[in-house]
Amino acid sequence: MEKIIKKNLLDLEFNKNLQYFNTSLIIIFTYFIGIFVAFLTKQIDFMNFDNIFKIGLISILFLSIAVSFMFEFKRKLRLIPKQISNL
Repeated sequence: MEKIIKKNLLDLEFNKNLQYFNTSLIIIFTYFIGIFVAFLTKQIDFMNFDNIFKIGLISILFLSIAVSFMFEFKRKLRLIPKQISNL
């Protein structure tokens, strides 16, 4: 009985991490689409170095955080099936 409960808890943990992974992937692609549309509609001036620098800095910070979360969720997604198979 305890094995079944532990397996169910690991399944819930897997689904939670899968949702987090997918959400972070969607957020990253939405960010890229938003930046692309802003460049297409010329809301971001190509010639203004300060503007490009700020966008680049914000992009690096945002993407580094989002990608690090994505890798962490991916790592957890790989570990949980191994834990389930060890039960």
